[in-house]
Amino acid sequence: MPRIACLLVPDLPIAAACRADPDLAGRPLALSAGTGTHAPIVAAAAAARACGVRVGHTVAQALAIAADLVVRPRDETAERSAVRALVDVAVSLASRIEAAADGAVFLDAAGAAHLVPSEAGLATALVARAARVGLAARAAVGASMTVARLAALHATEVVPAGTELGFLAPLPLACLAPPPAIAATLERWGIRRLGDLARLPVAEVATRLGPAGAALVRAARGEDERPLAPQALGGPVEEAIDLEYALDALEPLLFVLRGLVERAVARVGLEGIGVARLGLALGLEDRSRDERAVPLAAPTRDVKTLLTCLRAELEARPPRVAVERVVLAAVPEVVRAAQLGLFNPAGPRAGRRRLPPAGRGRRGAVDARRRACAAVRQRLPARRACAPAAASRRGVRGPRPARLRARRGPGRARGGRGGPVAAGGRVVERRRLRARLLRPRALRRRPLPLLP
Repeated sequence: MPRIACLLVPDLPIAAACRADPDLAGRPLALSAGTGTHAPIVAAAAAARACGVRVGHTVAQALAIAADLVVRPRDETAERSAVRALVDVAVSLASRIEAAADGAVFLDAAGAAHLVPSEAGLATALVARAARVGLAARAAVGASMTVARLAALHATEVVPAGTELGFLAPLPLACLAPPPAIAATLERWGIRRLGDLARLPVAEVATRLGPAGAALVRAARGEDERPLAPQALGGPVEEAIDLEYALDALEPLLFVLRGLVERAVARVGLEGIGVARLGLALGLEDRSRDERAVPLAAPTRDVKTLLTCLRAELEARPPRVAVERVVLAAVPEVVRAAQLGLFNPAGPRAGRRRLPPAGRGRRGAVDARRRACAAVRQRLPARRACAPAAASRRGVRGPRPARLRARRGPGRARGGRGGPVAAGGRVVERRRLRARLLRPRALRRRPLPLLP
């Protein structure tokens, strides 16, 4: 039997606004459908609802009820970015994903069985990863999309197989959001719980209430109208924001870009990859669009580096008029695992540092013994001398100590067993005796194994 996981954010418009502006978190916030005092309120945070603000009030009415209310226009661009962030969270754990129109994300729980120990662990991992991208989400696992969604809304992580009817029975009918006419009819029939609705025959309900009524009965039983429909995923990671006021200076624009870059890097980091290229689209005050591409030398997740590249691009070609909308697209790519140094950033991309294959004694040749010695050298401090072996009773002198002597020199690579090995401009001289002494006694007479 398939198992479906649901990841959603209650009050998505409020959560998206707080994600775009973290200073709004915890404050009495209300979102309006437009500007002006007569614009209706379309969403209200918990602190605003506690003050008496309700959806449907005008801005003037809401401000009269709560004087400290923060009113912002609804930003659908930020909501779309939040939904895409939820999709990225689901993609990091599963491959079959479907995003619903209301922002909920469904995924095949069986596809994440090799990454998490249990279904409860999957729900916990989804919530934790959503918090990394700035969203307070809920997750649940059930036998169908309907059961998983209702479980997530009621903070139940797992609905075990075979217990769906028992879980759904006490829930109120409003959980399914029936049309007003059908809800009024069911209220006259005395149907107030999903358990009461699930006991009605589907054919009789369809005769009296039509297909919408039959769909409600099946949903009350935990049945879906269709199976999970996976969507095609991939492409650049986009973060966008509609500015409340037009910006005509560089520093305020960079302040806005910092938040976009941080959110994009958090989404890219879910899969352990980096940003290889940036795309910046600016919506200008004269209704035109300024698009530009910012190439990078190597994939990275360093926010400071990305902001420096964006600053250089904007200083070289500043926008001709004020900016009203900003869209940042980050093209993901795998970060190179090897680093040039412990405290140095990654170097140029792999295509630029690749050398043609060569034989022994030429640049680029690395034999098995050199690799083995390099592996031994990485386990030692920069300067270390092995203690000399004690002399025997007959006066036979023990083996000479193997010392590592380091000196500054140009970064070069030569073949041969006794030649220097370049490591970021620091040349280390080694001897064959060192590798022999550092090996276990049982392996001293054996050649070093070939490393992959």
